[in-house]
Amino acid sequence: MAGGMFDRTINLLGNSMDLRANRHKLLSANIANQETPGYRAVDINFEQEMKKAEGSVPSGQPLAATNAMHISTGGGPSALVPTVVDRVTDLEGYDRNSVGIEGEMARLSENTIMYKTSAQLLKHKFGLLMTAIREGGR
Repeated sequence: MAGGMFDRTINLLGNSMDLRANRHKLLSANIANQETPGYRAVDINFEQEMKKAEGSVPSGQPLAATNAMHISTGGGPSALVPTVVDRVTDLEGYDRNSVGIEGEMARLSENTIMYKTSAQLLKHKFGLLMTAIREGGR
């Protein structure tokens, strides 16, 4: 493969899982602070962050290979530092807390399902690579 050690799908799934893990931490913090006066619910814009990870939106200084033997990271975990945003809500509590527990639990469930789906697809992709390696060694 000319572009790197893995294809675009593997890099995309890896970036997705990294972003989903970051989002899980934020949503869990929102749930934990549901009764904290003045706490503002936070989240990430997943679609925008994926575009940034793919390189379609500038995200700072790109990494440069200083040696021809370097392996392409395809964005790698160090490049994925999502921008945390204050989630706008119409339902603000009397204590100025913007966490709606039902909505947060629904977002957390959806995020968990999407993370597991990405993990299963990545596992399948690596399984295909392992099959190709085993079959190629005959």
